[in-house]
Formats: sequence, C-alpha cells, structure tokens
Amino acid sequence: MNPTRMTRSALPLLAAILLLAGCAVGPDYRRPDLGAEVPGTWSAHRDTTAVTAWDPAVAEAGRWWTAFGDATLDSLVDTALRRNNDLQAAASRVVQARALARGAGSERWPTVEVGGSASRSKSANLNFPSFISPYLSSFSASATARYEADLWGRVARGDEAAVANLLAGEYDRAALARAIVAEVVNGYAAVGELGGRVALTRRTVSTYEQTLHSVQERYDRGLASSADLELARQNLLAARAALSPLRQQLGAARRRLEVLCGAYPEGAVATGGEITLDSGRLPPVPGGLPSTLLDRRPDLRAAELRLHAAVAQVGQAKAALYPRISLTAGTGFTSRDLADLGKSGTDVWSLVGNLVMPLINRGATKSQYEAARARAAEAASQYRATVLTAFAEVENALELDSLLARQVADLAAAAQAAEAAADLSRQRYRDGLDNLLMMLEAERRALNTAGQLLTARRQRVAARVDLIVALGGPWDDSGGPTAYPSSEPQAQQGATP
Repeated sequence: MNPTRMTRSALPLLAAILLLAGCAVGPDYRRPDLGAEVPGTWSAHRDTTAVTAWDPAVAEAGRWWTAFGDATLDSLVDTALRRNNDLQAAASRVVQARALARGAGSERWPTVEVGGSASRSKSANLNFPSFISPYLSSFSASATARYEADLWGRVARGDEAAVANLLAGEYDRAALARAIVAEVVNGYAAVGELGGRVALTRRTVSTYEQTLHSVQERYDRGLASSADLELARQNLLAARAALSPLRQQLGAARRRLEVLCGAYPEGAVATGGEITLDSGRLPPVPGGLPSTLLDRRPDLRAAELRLHAAVAQVGQAKAALYPRISLTAGTGFTSRDLADLGKSGTDVWSLVGNLVMPLINRGATKSQYEAARARAAEAASQYRATVLTAFAEVENALELDSLLARQVADLAAAAQAAEAAADLSRQRYRDGLDNLLMMLEAERRALNTAGQLLTARRQRVAARVDLIVALGGPWDDSGGPTAYPSSEPQAQQGATP
C-alpha cells in the first residue's frame, strides 16, 4: 500500500481522536474571593488636594518623575531603565519564560522526523553456493509522525500554566522597573538632603567662626571670660568635625545611585541640588477605587497569574490520572539497491495506536494531583495576603503623604522663625544684652530646625513616591496605568549565555 492509501486508512482513527480531544479536566481559573470587604473609597484619603489631573505631556509617556522638573534626575532614571542589572536580569527571565511557553505549546502538534540509512554487511557462513554473494546491502528513507491526543487537556493545561507564568514574568519586570525608578528618585532625594546638610554645616562653621571672632574681641577687652572663649572654640571644632561623616554619607548615597544606574560606584555621579517641594512640583496621583488596584499594580497581576498557573497545573496533574492515547505513523522506502530506492514496490508504511493507562504507579500520580491542589490553595492564600498588604501600603502612604505635607509647612515656618531668633540673639550678644549660652542655644535651635526641614522634605518625596508605586502608577490622563519603557530589547542584544 502506498503512503496515500495509508493516509486514507488513518483518517477515521484521526477523526475519532480529534473529536475526543479538547476536553480539559480540572478547575477553570476564577479570581478568588479576598475574604474581606473592600470599601468604595480609601479610608485614609483625607487630603483631596493630592488628587489632581496629570500634565498630558507627562502622562503620555508615563514619566511621572519629570514633574520634578530636574533634568539630572530625568537622566539618572533613563540610565537606570536602560542599564540596571537587576532589570536586565528580569528581562532575561521573561525571554526564558517565553521560550518555555513556546515549548509547552509545541506539544499540541504532531512531531515529524525524517531519516535515512545505508548499510553493507558480509556473511561469515562458508557453505553458501558460489552463485550467492555473501555481501548484503540495504538502503532506506523514512518519515515518522507522532501525535498524542490531548483527550483530557493535559497539554492544554500545561500550555495555559506556561502562558500564565510568562505573563507573570512580564508583570514582574514592570513591577521591578517601578521599584527601580522609585529607588532612583528616593536616592536622588537622599543625595539632595545630604548635600543640603553639608551646605548647612558649612554655613554653621562660618557662623561659629564669626562667633569665635566676636567672643575673642570681647575677651580681649575683658568683657568675656575664658570659659566663653573655650566654649565658642569647642562649638566651632564640633561643627567642623560634623562635616566628615556627612561627606561620607553623601559619597555613599551617590555610589548607591551609580550602582542603580549600572555604573562603577566611584561616588562622582553628577547630581543637582535639593529637590524643591514648595513650588507644587510633587507629581499628582489619581485616587481611584480600591477595587481597581487589583488590575493597576503589576505585582498583584503577577501574583494572580501565578495563582492562575497553579490552578492550571491542578488540571494537568488530574489529566495524568486518565488514559493517554498516541498515534505513530511512518512511511518510507527500502531497497537493497540505492538505484531502486523510491521505485514501485519499495514503499513501506506503518500506523500504530497506543493506549497507556497508569496502574502500578497510580498512587504516585494521585499524590502529585493532591500536591498540585495544595499548591493552588497555597497560591490563593498568598494572593489574598499580597492584595491586603497592597491595600495597607496605599492607606499608609495616603495618610503619611497628608501628614508630611503639614509637617513640611510647619517646619518651614519654624526654621524661618528660628533663624530670625538666632540673628537677634547674635545682635543682643554683641550689644551685651545676652550671654554667650543664650546665643549658642539660639544658633543650635536654628541649625536643628533647618536640618529637620531638609529631612522632612526628603521624607515627603519618599512618601509621594511610595504612594505612586502603591497605587500602581504611572497613569495616563484618564487614570489608567501605563508601562515604563521596556528593557527587553537591550537585554536580548547584550545578554551573555
């Protein structure tokens, strides 16, 4: 029978198998109940001024950090998105997951192999008649197709799990990109705070030098004691000593930024001054509904997709308990003479159907099914915990953002008043109306209040960044989520095995 006849003979069997295929056993994925009532609004959202519209130019590219109006910060974030090694590793993991997903999907289709062989042998039997040659030649060419009918959806569920894990990897990369941007912005704000503290301490040194000069003059005229002179000198030396640790902290903060940007940590990264928050430059955030957070935050989408994959693997394990039917078909030619290969009468074919039913190892297969169900239950619990933690992060960030806004305003007023009091105390000391201790205390309070203001401003930047990340930003001008630029193309080009 030739290959065409063989194909016609196999058609009824193929049709029967295809009719049975496509019945996937196991549970279909549904988003689980959180087990807690989700309110219609954020309970900590009291500061309505924090919810404003995006600048369309900023929203279009999803580049919320550009709202600070700092070109150096923009450059650092762009560099980190291109060169951060953790982000490149995440992109490579996405490529791996995509390859595995393609491999899982390939099981849906038949596998086809082609081959050929040639052999020549000699018989050692010396009793052959002289007219029979002891040499034997054989030539063949063949093609074999194998196909497993996915009767119970084992392959389909595996493909479903692989795709879910692939998408989870994509969302992991997006979540990591958001975290890296947040680290860069917070790191830049920390550099600004430390730079401000260094500048403040230098001004303090200069002030204490003037104070020491003033005390020295009064001491020379007999108007101040030696104790006053030594106290003024001690304050100056203490202020100078405070510069060294601040410079070390500033260098360390700069090196952290360089590592985030994939550069050698030499502490020479160019940074601007303190980020200004008093001009309304904080990037705004849309409030949104708590229920929309499940679709906005990439880390929550990744957690849900991994739960989806775990549920699909339950069906995959359950399908392993049922019979597996496979079909193997082969066709080709065989001949003793290479010149006759392919001629009429040299064709061969075969068609084999296999039915495999687990019996002896059914207990082990069933235990794998039970383990898959337990893993799915574990993933569901982890997903609920992740979602509730995300809600708490938003509530905390909303509350802190509002509190820090008031704290910054109060400290700014207090710093201005403390500096005015210090100026007045210095004048009164020169006029002989205040003693040295009162003047130094006024200067100390002014210094401390100015330092607290620097810290509060940096903390407010961090709080707003945390709020943006907690709410799943950035967003477009309608309040919907947007994606950061993908680092995957560079990862594919520059990755090394």
